[in-house]
Amino acid sequence: MKRKLLIVAGIVCFSNFSFSQFIVKDAYFESMGVSNQGKVVGYGEWGGPYTIWTPETQAVDSIFGLAPGNGIGGRANFSADGNYLSGTSMGTIGSEMSRFSIASDSWTTVGNFGFSLDNAASGGYAISGDGNAVAGSSWMDTNNTGGTAVTHATVWNQAEGIMDLGSLFLDKSTRINAISNDGSVAVGWQDFNGPWKAAVWRKNPAGGYFPNQYLLLDASGSAADEYNQMGEGTAVSNDGNWIGGAGDYANDGNPWIWSQTTGVVDLGTLSPGGSGYVAAINEDGTMAVGRIQVGPWDPELPFIWTPAGGIQNLNDYATSVMGIDLGTKQIYSANCMSLNGDYIAGYGVDNETFAYFTYRLSVATASISENEKQLINIYPNPATDILTIENTGESALTFTNVEGKIIYKTTIHGTQNLDVSSFQSGVYFLSLVSINSGSTATQKFVKK
Repeated sequence: MKRKLLIVAGIVCFSNFSFSQFIVKDAYFESMGVSNQGKVVGYGEWGGPYTIWTPETQAVDSIFGLAPGNGIGGRANFSADGNYLSGTSMGTIGSEMSRFSIASDSWTTVGNFGFSLDNAASGGYAISGDGNAVAGSSWMDTNNTGGTAVTHATVWNQAEGIMDLGSLFLDKSTRINAISNDGSVAVGWQDFNGPWKAAVWRKNPAGGYFPNQYLLLDASGSAADEYNQMGEGTAVSNDGNWIGGAGDYANDGNPWIWSQTTGVVDLGTLSPGGSGYVAAINEDGTMAVGRIQVGPWDPELPFIWTPAGGIQNLNDYATSVMGIDLGTKQIYSANCMSLNGDYIAGYGVDNETFAYFTYRLSVATASISENEKQLINIYPNPATDILTIENTGESALTFTNVEGKIIYKTTIHGTQNLDVSSFQSGVYFLSLVSINSGSTATQKFVKK
C-alpha cells in the first residue's frame, strides 16, 4: 500500500514569466525520470523505496520497490501516459526487473534467468513509451558451473515474455539503458576490453531482437576499432531515430547524439578535458540534456543542447533563455527529461545555505509552440533542389545544421522558392522570425 507524505514546505517557484517554472523541493532526491505530465520519480537513499514527487503540490508518494544501491540495479522511468514505470522490486530469488502500475498501485516482477548474484537477479532500467516493454539486464551463469557470472541485456514484453538479448562475446556483459516507444530500438552497452561501448539492439519482426551493433564515429571505419566505437549508449528518442551517449577516448569524452541520417553529432563540452553523457533526448533530436564531469572532486556541470544554441550550462539557459531568477540556487545536474521534452529534473545546491535541493524545470515554453510551428509550411520535405517556404510579410530566415552552426541567413518577403542544391545532404533546422511581430517559428528540413 502506498504511503502518502505531504511535504509541509510550500512550493518554491522562480519565474519572470507566468509560463516559466522552476519548482524546488528543499531536500536531496535523486530524480531518475520525469513524466510528460510533470511528475518526478526518484529516491532519497540507496536501496530505499522509489517515490513520486508532484512539484505543484509538493506531495511525495512512496511506491516502494528497490532503488539502486547496495548491489541493486535499475532505474525508474515513466511510460508516455504516466501510467507505468520501470524499476526493480523483490522477486523469488532476489531483486528483479519489474513494472509498476499507477492504477493498481503495485509492482509486478517480469522475470529473470534463474541466477542471482548477491541477492540480485535482474534489474529494470527502462520502459517503452507505450508501457508494454521493460528493459534492463539479468544475471546469468554462461557456463552453468556457478563460476562465471555475467549480466545480459534483457527485454520483457507482454507478447513474448522475457528475452535474453545476449552478448557479442562469451563471458562479457551487456545492458540496456533506454528503449523506444514501441520497444523496437534498445540502446545500452557492450563490454569487451574494459570500457563500455555503445550497443544497439533492433527488434526482429520474426520475434526477439537482432544481435547488438556498435555505433561508429566513422561509419566507413572498422567496427573492431575501439577508437572508432562510440561510448555507452544512454538515451534514445521515443521514435527510435535518435540515440545519445557517453563520450570516451573515441571522441575526447564529449557527449554525443546519432541518427542514421546525420551519423555522430559531437555536442562539445562545457569544460576542456571533461567527460559527459546524454541523459535524455527529445523526439526529433532538437534538444538533449545531460552532465559533464570535469574532475573526480569537481561538481558536475549540467548541460542542455539545441542545434541553434549549441551546448549550454543549464543554469545559463534557465536565466538567459527562460528569464528565470535562480537567486542563490545553482543547478548541479540534469538527470532526466520527459519524453515530450517539456520538463527537466535534477538536483542542485543553495550557495547561501549549502543545502541540497531537487528541482523540476519546465522548458516547454522555451520551445516553439505548436501554433507557431504551424506558421511555417515548407515543401517538398525532403528536398533535392528547390524548397518552397510559405511566409506572410517580411521575415528573417536562418538555416542551422545539427551541430548548431548557422549555414545560411537571409530575409524573405512572402512565399519564396529557395535553391538548396548546394546544401550537403542531412538534417537542418529552418527558423523564421517575423520582422513586424517578432514571432518565431521553426521546422525541420531534410536535404536529400
